Amino acid sequence: MMFPRYNEAAGWIGFTNKAPDMTSEIYLLNRNGDRIKKVLTGAAIEDFSPDGKFFLYTSCDGKAELFVYSLDRKRANKISQKLKVTAANWAPGGEWIAVSALADDGTNDLYLISTLAQGIIRLTDTQKVNETFPVFTNDEKYLVYFTDRYGSNELEYMNIETKQLQRPNVGGLFPSLSPDNRHVTYQVGESIAISRIDGLDINVLIPGRTPIWIK
Repeated sequence: MMFPRYNEAAGWIGFTNKAPDMTSEIYLLNRNGDRIKKVLTGAAIEDFSPDGKFFLYTSCDGKAELFVYSLDRKRANKISQKLKVTAANWAPGGEWIAVSALADDGTNDLYLISTLAQGIIRLTDTQKVNETFPVFTNDEKYLVYFTDRYGSNELEYMNIETKQLQRPNVGGLFPSLSPDNRHVTYQVGESIAISRIDGLDINVLIPGRTPIWIK
């Protein structure tokens, strides 16, 4: 089990399970832990919509397409166009989805996909540099993600409007912001760590992978 996602409105925890034959499966688990159901096979969950009525998933094949799945209608729509998406995060306001997608050189760049038919905006175009697993801040002004720009995997912040970068000098993967955006948790090695968003007060908590912060 990996990459858990939680939605307060729906009360579901979604996660991706790797079956013994390495097939990816998406499951939903209720907050009490007494109800679980498999929703999709051959897919990986990325995030829930803010209202909990939809979730994002990527296809686990060579196309790496991004879909929006309706929990009510049990139907999916592709929104990635020609992008090969490796991770996605739904903005708190619901109007934008931040994604990382494979470039021609095999690295990842960042994009914004509109949920209101405003198209796709490319945020980065950096050859031989990865920027991946983006997460919106609550005010939607910044993205936090990890990059190998400096030689090893580190967290980085981007002002979405100005494209200005901030480097807190925190080594790690798969960032997740606290509800108040004052702290960030992430994977470092085979453990889960937490720090302030400026990179200070780093604490390694327990062995684990792909953390997600919930209220």
